[in-house]
Amino acid sequence: MKLLFVENRHKTYLFEAIALELSKSGYEIHWLVQNKHYKPKGEFNIYTLDYPGSLNIDYKRSPTVEEIINSDRQINHFNQKDDSYFYYYNERIEEYLRKERPDMVFGESTAFHELLTIQNCKNLNILYLNPSSCRYPSGRFSFYKYDSLDPYKGSEEVLSNEEAQNVINQIVNRSACPDYMKPIPISKSEIFRDKLKKTIAYFNGEKYNTPNPFVKYKLEKSKADNIRNWDRDAATEILEGNNVKILYPLQMQPEANIDVWGRKYRDQTKLVEEISRNLPKGAVLYVKPNPKSKYELSEDLIALVLENKNIIPLSHATKMDHILPEIDLVITVTGTIAIECILGNKPVITLTKTINNEASNCMYVEDLSAQLPQIIKDVESNRFGTVTNQEKIDFMNILNKTSYKGLITDPFNDLNCLSEKNVNNIVMACKDVIRLNR
Repeated sequence: MKLLFVENRHKTYLFEAIALELSKSGYEIHWLVQNKHYKPKGEFNIYTLDYPGSLNIDYKRSPTVEEIINSDRQINHFNQKDDSYFYYYNERIEEYLRKERPDMVFGESTAFHELLTIQNCKNLNILYLNPSSCRYPSGRFSFYKYDSLDPYKGSEEVLSNEEAQNVINQIVNRSACPDYMKPIPISKSEIFRDKLKKTIAYFNGEKYNTPNPFVKYKLEKSKADNIRNWDRDAATEILEGNNVKILYPLQMQPEANIDVWGRKYRDQTKLVEEISRNLPKGAVLYVKPNPKSKYELSEDLIALVLENKNIIPLSHATKMDHILPEIDLVITVTGTIAIECILGNKPVITLTKTINNEASNCMYVEDLSAQLPQIIKDVESNRFGTVTNQEKIDFMNILNKTSYKGLITDPFNDLNCLSEKNVNNIVMACKDVIRLNR
């Protein structure tokens, strides 16, 4: 059976450890590499995509490629102007997939070459799986199909009521957090070497997933200024009053959680404005920044918040467990907050449909402008869905059954991911989904 892995910088090191174990079991391992500086070192069948260099070709525009371009971090954040390389890479990837015809592909759904690979896999009916943290329970991950949040198969492991209740209590009491929120970073010297490696890669031609270092420096400076300007006028707690209190927690960008899985709402300034515009008189929208704010916290967003009296910014120092009890409704695109609201019996709406919407107090909203006013009325009159304790346990088991044991990260953030136990857990999960796809 032929398996293809897609290079993704640091994640490649974890994928390589997995691929090595799978090769020992007789699987034919192939790699598709975009950044040759992160090429795996094992004895694999490796196809490296050449950098395009100067392109003067007028490609025929494709709606599917254009959609990927519209959500690309280089285009949206790092001042990348030319987009013809998307079509160059798309042709090379399609040619490769048609020639090799892998049975399954494993990779992320973040970088542009991964998204192009996903689209071509869809076209060729090749299953592409993205192993990624399922957020809760911690220490587990799911295989998500293509560029979606739809889990593929799962361990079918069921927690006892007591075990599930213990996990729920930890989440509700905020004594547990998702794996991605508790990284164990490497040393400062390793961080320096990694930055140097990326800079060398950029000047050697990898300008498609690697930002211009001068552009990034300016962005980082602007980010620091925006954080200071936001906190200068921000509240530290929910203000007293009988008005309906809505919370929108900003999602960090660039990040696949919103740029890919929540692509329609990737412009969060526009989204905050839409929520504000559709609030009834007296309702207030609290906007909470991500504790590790990046480029979503823009000058335009700060100006919008200051101009609208029904929007109140919360400071970076504000803790979610301090404010959430006073909030009436939470709105998110794909945030982890949805799971926390479900288990805390807090009304929450999501703007992307996911497995979380199986809970009765987590509503998927397709048309925010049309549906939000009525939803707020339902919240005010206590007609919004609620969940019983048994329903919380059942929901926790949905998350457990559709996931596997294993820590999906990279050794740059957590060296523990390369432990023998963790790699073996992930390999076992891979073999499980491979068997299903035979």
